[in-house]
Amino acid sequence: MASDYRGYLSLLERRLHLEPGERDEIVNELHAHVQDRVLERIEQGQSPEAALKETVESLGAARELAEGFYEIHSRGSWHHTALAVIPHLLLALTYAFHLWTNPMWVGAMLLIAISASVVGWRKGRPRWAYPWLGYSLIAPIVSWGLAMSAVGYGAWGVLISGKLPLGVPIYIASFVYFAFSLWVVIKYVSRVARPDWVMASLAILPVPFLAYWFFFFYNWGFAVEDNARQLREVDSSAAVIFLIIAAATAVFYRIGRRLVRVALLAITAPSLIVLAWMSYQGGRGYVAVFLFAVMSMAILLSPALFDLKDPEDESEQRILGVAASGLADIPE
Repeated sequence: MASDYRGYLSLLERRLHLEPGERDEIVNELHAHVQDRVLERIEQGQSPEAALKETVESLGAARELAEGFYEIHSRGSWHHTALAVIPHLLLALTYAFHLWTNPMWVGAMLLIAISASVVGWRKGRPRWAYPWLGYSLIAPIVSWGLAMSAVGYGAWGVLISGKLPLGVPIYIASFVYFAFSLWVVIKYVSRVARPDWVMASLAILPVPFLAYWFFFFYNWGFAVEDNARQLREVDSSAAVIFLIIAAATAVFYRIGRRLVRVALLAITAPSLIVLAWMSYQGGRGYVAVFLFAVMSMAILLSPALFDLKDPEDESEQRILGVAASGLADIPE
C-alpha cells in the first residue's frame, strides 16, 4: 500500500501543472494531512495499512484532485490579471495612434517588455509575467528575420550575378547568430513551458497575429507617405484585435479550469487571423489565410511538446522522498 501511495503522490504532482514551489507545498501539505488522518484511524483501532488505504481512497482520484488544486491555485487575482493585460493594451494603443512608425516609441515598448520580463523572471515567473515574457521574444524573432533576409539576399545575388553581394563573414555571422539565438529561445521557452504549457501558449498568443501583420505589410509594400489612409484603416483593425487579445487574456486568468483555458486559446488564435484577413484583404487569399490559421494553431500548441516528457526531475524525487520518510513515521 505504501508504494501505491507514493505512486498516487507522483501522479498528483505531475498533474498539478504549477510552479515547482507550489507543487512541493501542495503535495507536502497533502501528505501531512494524510499522515494525521492515518494516525487518527490507527488510534481508533485500524491497522496502519487499512488506515492508509481508507485515507487515500477518501481523497478521490489523483487526477481529479490535481484539477481541483490547479483551478484554485492557477486562477489569477484581479491585480495579476490587470498586470497581464497591460502589454496588450499598450500594443492596442500603439496601433490605434499609428505609433509603430515611431522608433522611439517602439524602442520604449520593447524596453518596458524586457524590463517587466526580467523582474518577473527574478520573482519566480509569477503568472502576470507570462504575456510580458512573450512580447520580449519579439526582438529575437525580428532579428532572425533580418539575419535570414541577409542570407536570402546573398543566395539571390549568387543566382543572378554569380557572386555574393555582401562579404562572407556577414553570412557566417548571420548563421551563427541564428543558431545561437534559436538555442537560447528554445531553452527560454522550455523553462517557461515545462510547469504549464498552457501559460506558455498564452504568452505567445499575439505572435501568430504579429507574424500575419508583418507578412501583410511586407506583401503590400505600403509606404507611409503614399498610403496613409490604408495604413490608418489597418492600424484600427489591429488595435481592435489587440483589445480582443486583452479581453481573452483577462478571461483566461479569471477562469482556472485548464480545459476551458485550452479551448479559449484554440478558438482565439485562428479567429484573430480570420478577423485580420477580413479586415485587411477582404475576399482574397483564401489559401493564405487557411495556412496562417493552421500555422497559428501549430505555434500556439507547440509548447505542449515540452509536456510530453515525463518530468522525473529533482523536485518529484524530493517529494517522493518526503513521502517515504513520512510513511516511516506511521506506526506499524
